[in-house]
Amino acid sequence: MSLTPDHKPHPRTYAVLAILGACVMAAVLLVVSTGTEIEDSDAEVASLPPLVATEIHSGLGYALDEVAARKAVPALFIDSIEVNLDRIRDVDEKKTTFFRIMLPIIARENDRIRNERAQIKANPDNVSGKLFDKYGVEDGDVKELLRRVDVVPASLVLSQAALESGWGTSRFARHGNNFFGMRTYDKDAKGIDPKEAEGFKVMVFKDITSSVRAYMLNLNTHSAYKKLRQARADQRAKGEAPAGRLMTNYLTAYSEIPEKYGARLRGMMERNRLERFDGVRIARD
Repeated sequence: MSLTPDHKPHPRTYAVLAILGACVMAAVLLVVSTGTEIEDSDAEVASLPPLVATEIHSGLGYALDEVAARKAVPALFIDSIEVNLDRIRDVDEKKTTFFRIMLPIIARENDRIRNERAQIKANPDNVSGKLFDKYGVEDGDVKELLRRVDVVPASLVLSQAALESGWGTSRFARHGNNFFGMRTYDKDAKGIDPKEAEGFKVMVFKDITSSVRAYMLNLNTHSAYKKLRQARADQRAKGEAPAGRLMTNYLTAYSEIPEKYGARLRGMMERNRLERFDGVRIARD
């Protein structure tokens, strides 16, 4: 499992996580493994009754094609996936259910970031000090702050969440709401012990939203993703919206297989047509 280039957290990481209240431990390093730990065997899952999405929540029948067309997703927020999604026998339906669970949460977090960005741009000479602190930027450096306070395309979040959590079936996702492999190296912190590694625990989040929020903040603040943020800013300067496909080129520090990781994410985007969800917001009607 690889670490970020300097093997150290961003100097503001601890403060940021304290602000979020997303996890219960203090000293953390946000890194991700490309592997997932699936708790139930195929035989065990097969012995369980089949599952349909509406048994998880009655609202999980909304149409993804309509969401992509309208760029708006229902305000449906699920705290945890407590069941094994492998019980949904049809693979395409399992994937669709995963996307339906994750999309509203991703849209809401990106809407929150858009609001922060709009506040900065509307009054750049009077930006709250809390925003500079939250994003690890020196007070007054609005240009750098805007590089960090920006959306993470839904296509990127969905592809990483699916890859890192085994489509929501890993024990880290089901029992810790951790969909992105984030770890803590604090021996006294609460977390989930991995089965085949030592020296760290996998962080536990109170809900899926907290996991998504911490993941986005990690990409938006950690020094390992400086080039990703610059590429996104360059797109903005050209009048283009941030693109998940482009950003996959700057995630080599996220994986122990850097030469393959971006290609895997792009393949997942293509197979599942995830770029159609970039720019999706929470429906207001």
